[in-house]
Amino acid sequence: MFAQVLAGLVAGGVYAALAVCLVLMYQMLGVLSFAQSGLGALGACSMLFFQSMGFNAWLSVGAGILVGALIGVVCGWLMARYFTEASVETRSAATVGFLVVSVAVGNRILNGATYSFPDPFGGRSVFIAGQGVPVSTLVEVALAFVLAGGVTIGLNRTFLGAQLRAMSERATTAQLLGVRVSALTVLVWAFACAVSTLALVFVLPTSTTSFPPLAYLIVPATAAALLGLLQNMYLAAAGGLFMGVAESLVLASRFGRYTDAIPFLIVVVVMIYWRRKDVWSEAR
Repeated sequence: MFAQVLAGLVAGGVYAALAVCLVLMYQMLGVLSFAQSGLGALGACSMLFFQSMGFNAWLSVGAGILVGALIGVVCGWLMARYFTEASVETRSAATVGFLVVSVAVGNRILNGATYSFPDPFGGRSVFIAGQGVPVSTLVEVALAFVLAGGVTIGLNRTFLGAQLRAMSERATTAQLLGVRVSALTVLVWAFACAVSTLALVFVLPTSTTSFPPLAYLIVPATAAALLGLLQNMYLAAAGGLFMGVAESLVLASRFGRYTDAIPFLIVVVVMIYWRRKDVWSEAR
């Protein structure tokens, strides 16, 4: 069982990082970005181009993160230009369009061929109780919690954080008070997409032929974010690790065929819990 738990950290690390990005976007911009993993995967796949240009692994990763940030700039500009006054539901639905576009472009990039992505850590592993854990996995888990802590402190204890919280609740009022809503929206999107790209860089398989599985990592990441009720980034990060470990344990059991149902089950349970007060109040 310990081996399955450690194996679950590989997927859990990326779920945790993406979940923190989802909570970050929701807290700062009032949007649940269903395209987060797809946009990050596009940035990560761009490493193939830089690798073909002769860049080493670290330069390819850095260039891929930059591409991810530029993709975020474009998405942020579109959201700031056309959806600033929209409701949370409308803004979140708009990100489904970004997801569709990212899958279409990603399929054109990979095109069913087999590629080897650059690994900045050279495939090195750390052995824990005789079980090897990739260094990239440990780095990603640490990244998720460091990001959760840094963003939480930034939102609650800085003037910029106060501006972002005000903007997520009432963008027009914040703009009238001098908050540069459009610029901050673009900045947050760029940052979140850069982090998402970094998360995907660490977990890309040594070879892949399909883009959609990378984009659809948003499903377990959303379940993890909901475990923190889209409010607590530490719980979101911990939820990502829980998701990865749970999938690994179920996969090794006789219920392995139902592994893909775990995120959906968690989403349903959390949403029922979240809405329980409203339902009970109406019943009374």
